[in-house]
Amino acid sequence: MLNHFVRGIIDGLLSTLGVVIGASAADNAIILAAGIGGAVANGVSNFLGAFSSEEYKGHLQIQKLENAMLSKGIEDSVIGKSMKKERIKAGFLDGSSTIIGGFIPVFPFIIFGHEQALLWAVLSAVITLFVLGAYIGKVSKKWIILSGLKLMILGILTALLVHSIQYYLV
Repeated sequence: MLNHFVRGIIDGLLSTLGVVIGASAADNAIILAAGIGGAVANGVSNFLGAFSSEEYKGHLQIQKLENAMLSKGIEDSVIGKSMKKERIKAGFLDGSSTIIGGFIPVFPFIIFGHEQALLWAVLSAVITLFVLGAYIGKVSKKWIILSGLKLMILGILTALLVHSIQYYLV
């Protein structure tokens, strides 16, 4: 389940950072509306995507079990009900963590002026990505700092790409 949480945070963080940077030529109110709207829509989308994906995976597992047992009706069994709970948990974790991640680059626009908010949005996203990368490194028993730097650099490259697009289009 942790994989859904981490994936959701990264997705919400980077996609909303893209919205924030892309809209950075606009007023703070427009950036807030675009960022929050994008984060919530992305979270709902990820909830539905994770739930549907887990549901499909669960049905395949049930079919394999039914074929192995040469009987039907596992979906209403303890195993089937447990699998359904896992699908709901996966969807909830994926969707809610996407929304949480999406609010990280939006929050500075609530407190700071435009220029400071944009800087803090990028910094908070990069710091969060480093922390997540370091945690992934710790869990996978790899180089913690290197893992954090890798995810952080990918976030910086994403921000630069979106900034370039915004710069050349606006």
